[in-house]
Amino acid sequence: MRKSLLITVGIIITLFSLGIVLIPWFRIILYVIYSPLKEETNFLVLGLDKDIQGTRRTDVIMFLSVNAKTKNIKISSIPRDLIIDGKKINSYYQRNGLDALIKLVEGFLNKKIDRYAIVDYDVIKIIGDEIGPVEVYIDQPMKYTDYSQNLIINFEPGLHNLYGEELLAFMRFRKDFRGDLGRIERQKYIIEQLLKTALKKDIFTLSKTFKKVFDMIETNVKTSELVYLAVNFRNGFNLKNISFPVKYDVDGNIYPGDLKNYREAFNGEKKEENSFNFYILNNTKTQTRTYNVNLYYMWKAAGFIPEKIYNLPKLSLKEDTVYVLDESVNIQTVSNIVKVVHPKRRFAIKYAKDHLEEYYLIIETLSSERSYINFPIDFIVILTG
Repeated sequence: MRKSLLITVGIIITLFSLGIVLIPWFRIILYVIYSPLKEETNFLVLGLDKDIQGTRRTDVIMFLSVNAKTKNIKISSIPRDLIIDGKKINSYYQRNGLDALIKLVEGFLNKKIDRYAIVDYDVIKIIGDEIGPVEVYIDQPMKYTDYSQNLIINFEPGLHNLYGEELLAFMRFRKDFRGDLGRIERQKYIIEQLLKTALKKDIFTLSKTFKKVFDMIETNVKTSELVYLAVNFRNGFNLKNISFPVKYDVDGNIYPGDLKNYREAFNGEKKEENSFNFYILNNTKTQTRTYNVNLYYMWKAAGFIPEKIYNLPKLSLKEDTVYVLDESVNIQTVSNIVKVVHPKRRFAIKYAKDHLEEYYLIIETLSSERSYINFPIDFIVILTG
């Protein structure tokens, strides 16, 4: 009798122990088999800056569309300096509340936002410390101090392994010629690097990190949904950055641009603007490597990455020009692109087939300099002056 009692107690203890260990894994397996999310789920992520005299602005406004079936993640950052109703959008959350901001962003995209997350910068610091170091390439000197926000930025160009505080400083830097657009580009880059770093970590490290930051995040995302995403995207994903379209006024203020193409890019109905294949030819008086590097990052910050930038020293051209080679590309679309990157320049935009003599002269000149274009391409941008 005593022996059978001990066996029974032993079995109960064993089952209880197994339950403690295995129940979380049963739940994870269940979330892998059964998705708690729709095939496509749209997220709004807001990053709040420090509270300064009762004011907290959204330094980050980011939309993510996550497709659980295709493993595609489309991401777009809305510039914090975007003018809405006469004021910058970064004050919209505090003035009008979360629901109003969600409706505003839904109007930009014609898409319903399913989930939201509001975080402050301390969350980024904790995540960076827990899963870091995060490998980051810095392309220019970054130096800036703002004692009111306890922000000190001091980076030299090169490859860096960054943890929380430094990671946050890199993301927040905006005192270069690219301004807010450059900061958006760095946000996208850091998010991609964080995702790549996180996917290399074991689930226990990720769970520990999540527990540390969960109480610091205001969100309607469920734990089961996070588990599902972490497990199903662990073996890889496709990340696409879609630039928010902007237009400038004469004072340099930015406003929403062509939302039609923006919405089509998210719906997959049209070739995304930043997927164009194009070259830039530098026919200015400043044909230096530094100038061309800055030129590259100006375009990249706006979401358009050139195949190559070549100097064009043997010709003296009179006007900024774009030669469009793909007849399916709309000239107005190209015009919108160059206005975003070079708002003060005035481009002549032409189909190359209608100006073959001048176009061939440029190609022959490039070839004589051993600068070759890998066709087919969509267009060629020429800068003068």
